[in-house]
Amino acid sequence: MACLNTGALQITKVFSKSDYPNTKEIMKTPILSICIPTYNRAIYLEEILISIISQRRFQETNDVEIVISDNCSEDNTTEVCEKYIEKYSGKIRYYRNDENIHDANFEKVLSYGNGVFLKLNNDTLKHYENTLDLIIRVLIQNNIDKNIIFFTNGYLNFSTEILCENLNSFVKNASYWTTWIGSFGIWKEDFDKLENFSRNSKNQLVQTDVLLRQISSGKSALVVNIILFEGIKPKSKGGYNFFKVFVIHYLDLLEEYKKKKLLSRTTLFNEKTKLMRYFIIPWVSVLTSNQTGYSFDMKGMFSVIFKKFRFHPILYIGVLIFLIKKIQSSLKTIPLVQLNSSKLK
Repeated sequence: MACLNTGALQITKVFSKSDYPNTKEIMKTPILSICIPTYNRAIYLEEILISIISQRRFQETNDVEIVISDNCSEDNTTEVCEKYIEKYSGKIRYYRNDENIHDANFEKVLSYGNGVFLKLNNDTLKHYENTLDLIIRVLIQNNIDKNIIFFTNGYLNFSTEILCENLNSFVKNASYWTTWIGSFGIWKEDFDKLENFSRNSKNQLVQTDVLLRQISSGKSALVVNIILFEGIKPKSKGGYNFFKVFVIHYLDLLEEYKKKKLLSRTTLFNEKTKLMRYFIIPWVSVLTSNQTGYSFDMKGMFSVIFKKFRFHPILYIGVLIFLIKKIQSSLKTIPLVQLNSSKLK
């Protein structure tokens, strides 16, 4: 599918009062905008849409809208979206960029949302049953204070939710999950006020930068650790330097706030420990196994890691753990007969 020079193309059905018995109700401001940036993921996008539109909260109320910003896909994304727009006119809107604007598409899709709260949603992130009710409950409870709402999908080691009143507390609790776009949401009034939203788009951590900026300016963040979503593993994923983004760029952001004395030396040290132990080591193992469909740029992987961790003891512990896992993996691939014969020699 060629990219037509039409700007951001919106596809939606034009409807009149006769289409709905209660036009005022249909046109009221939704509570939640689910904002989906997408690119060449039509097969997964349809699953995502079904997981949302099948919920009673979507079917029977006007509390939720879905907004899709297509980053100039070359598959049948447009056709998939048109099918559901035809059925849910007014509740689903689709826009198509005239070129791939990469991570700047996050700001673009959020800008199209009319809801009180704008929630980013990966194009491979399915909703479990009744998640819309759970999300909206949290939003209503926080509608007055307008705390940052950060959804971690049960990945953290505490129950339900915790309120973080400063940057140290937030980084300590949310950790590197701040890099996941599925966790990100923002009140529309905060989005409209924030200047230069996509200033970190080239480093591919727009969402992380925005979160840290908001909290450093005095906003509290509610980390909601309930299970809401199921990720679909795509057949292919990549196209960028994985370790440059999640090691160099992520830690650069944190170090910026350490220099401003908004993040303590201890918090940064502990975060680097968690990042190495629970994120870097597992991903190094995965990406060097040659058994995945990932196509990340691995250039300078070890030099990137060494640059940020050479003075941190976790680097050397991590190398040892990685080598042990590699040896264990190699032993598993040796046939049992070969192992037995080697014992006889």
